[in-house]
Amino acid sequence: MNSFGAYATIAVGSNVLNQNVASNNPNYWFVVLDRSNLSVVSNQLQSAPDQVPSLGGYNDSNHILVVATLGLGLDRQPQGALFNFLDVNGAGRQLRRIEQLATQIGCGSLGTFGYALVGVLGNQNQPGFEASSVAASPTGPIVTVQLLPVTVQGQTLYTPIQLSDA
Repeated sequence: MNSFGAYATIAVGSNVLNQNVASNNPNYWFVVLDRSNLSVVSNQLQSAPDQVPSLGGYNDSNHILVVATLGLGLDRQPQGALFNFLDVNGAGRQLRRIEQLATQIGCGSLGTFGYALVGVLGNQNQPGFEASSVAASPTGPIVTVQLLPVTVQGQTLYTPIQLSDA
């Protein structure tokens, strides 16, 4: 959050994407990267906490999903179809943390939450990389990953991995 609303940044190498929304316009931000060249093939905002984003034909293992929230209250945590979509595309403990806080404590006491996810698409139910924050943390969650090039049958695909110390 800043004085103008909520903002998020996604950086892939030298390609830096920024999103800023008014505080009265909270959103989920979905970015899809092509795993063969890391180009952005989908970049969209969505306010609905219970709908799967419209990704067209990109929900397959040739694409990476990056999710960031912008100014969402705990009354708008991922639920229903969106929760299930995130769950099978890399979400795990941090998504469940937000769900538990929203369910047990409610939306009025902690304010906004931040959630970030990087995972391979395709409904593979493989763990991704995620982070969360609550109570209007000024910086929100930060996820750092390395995108490792792996050659499979002559094609190079980038795979998110834990940041290396190499």
